[in-house]
Amino acid sequence: MNSKQRVHAALEGRPVDRMPVAALYSQLVHLDHYEELTGRPQWDQHRWLHSTPAEHLEVFSAIQAAAPFEILQPQLAPSRQDRERYEFIVREGVPYRHDKKRDVYESLATISGHARDYAANETQHVFDKADIDARLKVTRAEDIVASGQNDYLDAIVAAYGGDHFVLSGGVIGTLYSCGHHMGQANVFSMLIEQPSLIEYLCHKILEQNIEQIRALARAGGDAIYIDDATATSDMISVAHYERFSLPYMQEMVREIHRLGHKAIIIYFGGVQDRLEQLASIGADALCAETSMKGYVNDIGEMARRIGDRVSLFANIDPVGVIEQADDEGLQAEIRRQVAAGRQARGFLISPASPITPGTPLSRIQRFIQLAQKLGILLTEGTTASGRAPRP
Repeated sequence: MNSKQRVHAALEGRPVDRMPVAALYSQLVHLDHYEELTGRPQWDQHRWLHSTPAEHLEVFSAIQAAAPFEILQPQLAPSRQDRERYEFIVREGVPYRHDKKRDVYESLATISGHARDYAANETQHVFDKADIDARLKVTRAEDIVASGQNDYLDAIVAAYGGDHFVLSGGVIGTLYSCGHHMGQANVFSMLIEQPSLIEYLCHKILEQNIEQIRALARAGGDAIYIDDATATSDMISVAHYERFSLPYMQEMVREIHRLGHKAIIIYFGGVQDRLEQLASIGADALCAETSMKGYVNDIGEMARRIGDRVSLFANIDPVGVIEQADDEGLQAEIRRQVAAGRQARGFLISPASPITPGTPLSRIQRFIQLAQKLGILLTEGTTASGRAPRP
């Protein structure tokens, strides 16, 4: 099987020759490890992210050869207008980004990877429905595509789409996105104090997410993800999840499927108390974070309870296991997860959340190598559907 066939089979519950090996948000790996992956200076990633589609594809091919995950996640392109606006030069050994429109030079010497300081918005910008209507202007799919967003994605689908599984991109869940407009902390109190206003805002965000999903689908590819941030047990109750997240997730998944793509849902947080609700979304696959921050996401329990309805990504700890454990510890955790995954409809070996900037490329490559080897265990003793017989 090639990687495209293997991933599709895993998502559909069909037999596989071995378990696919993936890392969701691998586009962040490209940025954090750009120098290791390409042999180019780290700052050159900024030029790469503003290059022509042909130049972008050339570098992407080098990255894919160095870290051959079986789900490809291309970078979305800046608008063609922005790509024409900036140039990247080196003066006396110092790299700069030149804003040609303002004729301003910005040093890139200290910038590396995607990681940067981040603080959630805590300013409330909207107070009623009129504010929401004025602030949120929906950009239609055709205009998103016309801007050039899909240019890199189009090039990668054309080059790799025949035998590689392409995750074209995704959207962020409506609840988390409310924080951009209402203030992140405010959102959670407003679930109780002004629930109808939150619902109105969620519907407006949903409308934009649907347009983004349609834009991504126009490039081809195989799947689109939804990252349902902050809709987890460490943040909101099951009752609030059912009201403020679940119906919007179901609507987005229906649209992804209508467009002929697989739907992958991602939860960074606790999900053990809402597994039935997650299964009811109708997605093809679920990725849930490893146990941390006071909650437990047990992969075996997820496989037993909902694994016959949704394929699962492994939730290997990217810090304690992939980055910091020795080979023995890494192999033991892969084996444990594979054993659990054999109870599910389909299973993909992966970290629970993005691979860390502190994980060297050699360790990423070792993870891929061991996971490919140990993933063959999935095919031993499985039924015709691809699942192990129930005890």
